[in-house]
Amino acid sequence: MTPMEFQESLNKKPMTKEEKQKLRAKIKAEKKKLRDKIKQRKMKEAKRRLKLKAAGIIDVGFILSDSKPIEKIEATMKQFSIDWRNVDEYLNKNHDPIKSWVTEEQLELIHHELRELVDEYMRVEYELLRKALAVDQNVPYKPQKVKKPKKKKGKKKKKPVDPTGDRTLSSLYNELKDEGVIEEVSHKDFDEFISDFNFTADDTRDEDNLTTLGPAKGDIKMVIQESMLGMSEFNISKPKSILLIGPLNSGKKLLCNIISSELDAVFINLSPEKVYKHADDMNMFLHIVMKVAREFQPTVLYIEEAHRVFFKRVPPDQKEISPKLLAPFINKKILKPIKKTDKIVLLGTSSMPWAAKPQLKRSFQKVVLIPKCDYGTSFMLWLELMTENATDDLESYTYSALARVLQAYNSGDITNNIANTLNVERKMHLKSEALNPREFLEYFLTELDPPLFPPELKMMEKFSKWFGKSNKFAKMRRAMMAIKEAKQKKK
Repeated sequence: MTPMEFQESLNKKPMTKEEKQKLRAKIKAEKKKLRDKIKQRKMKEAKRRLKLKAAGIIDVGFILSDSKPIEKIEATMKQFSIDWRNVDEYLNKNHDPIKSWVTEEQLELIHHELRELVDEYMRVEYELLRKALAVDQNVPYKPQKVKKPKKKKGKKKKKPVDPTGDRTLSSLYNELKDEGVIEEVSHKDFDEFISDFNFTADDTRDEDNLTTLGPAKGDIKMVIQESMLGMSEFNISKPKSILLIGPLNSGKKLLCNIISSELDAVFINLSPEKVYKHADDMNMFLHIVMKVAREFQPTVLYIEEAHRVFFKRVPPDQKEISPKLLAPFINKKILKPIKKTDKIVLLGTSSMPWAAKPQLKRSFQKVVLIPKCDYGTSFMLWLELMTENATDDLESYTYSALARVLQAYNSGDITNNIANTLNVERKMHLKSEALNPREFLEYFLTELDPPLFPPELKMMEKFSKWFGKSNKFAKMRRAMMAIKEAKQKKK
């Protein structure tokens, strides 16, 4: 406040109950009036759009809404352009800080610290002046009452006792690393997940304007990249847990590896093979895991073949490692302690999600289905991997034919095929003996025992059916189709 405003506030009489009620009623009426005005404006706009749509002038099927993160990014970029507009960094070879900016920041900090002291001295000085005025006017001096903010009385929460309070973080980290729970991940980036987008999805729609073709691997890669934005500098919402489902060798483990590498995260493996060794004291083990995960963020908690944790029936060959040991602890000990600001994510993979109880869906906020290879992805795999192995000799080859014939195979199978067929010995004979496309087919059918065939159509339908029960958009689509079938039966 200015000195005049401060003086007025001292002389102002406190409001009565009736005046306070009138003020509240006035504010409430103003808010209601504003809401009604906004509602009327929206109704008017909706009617206008409806008329335009009926006339066939514009298509208003999809309207972009404002995004707060995008607004923040735009504001930051605008401020960045203003700040750096007149800055010449040509001679600043060592990238030294700009002294004027540092000085401004430090002066602002000092200003905020001194402001509190100045306010206090001004109040003392004001009281001295009032006292002197009272002496001059022969009036008894009455010091002003300083209103202190009331402290809210609340129950003091007892801090949970930390059983590892006497140990250093480095010792806990090394303990998990020595036991193989913390693993070192080879550096990979999203470019190594070779995939293409589904460019025909929007063009192939049925009579209800629904797409008949699902997303391709390139679309799925983009979804996962967007889900990981909250794990970086952007303060946006992110899923606490993600489950990747798909057939074997479809790239699930590779994606988990890429996510960990791109984020430069600590990779903690909580698969049954690692967890069963700590069956005697699971609470202590998970306490150490979550403490290390929180201190060394970003962190990826990984469960390989996560359906094993929620098995309906445990197979005899899995009983030794007690796969269901972690199931009762996932929600309470892992997901619940993760806060919105924490850069921690639980990543799971599964090639048999239908073998698990419904608790698997509830434990993972986001479920992503890795689709089978389409022609675009298959073509890019053959082109990029073969030219990497033999750049000069395979510049022009029958990539399109290979992609079409072996399209149904998973990306991991194609990668293994190229690596084994184009080994060092075969590369040495490329100039004297041309590479026959049949060699790749023979690898699948004769060199492997048993022969490797692409995943059956029934298997992919099984994945789609299970995914449809866990994805809200698939549920909406299924409900719409059910209503349509019911109408057709009535007709």
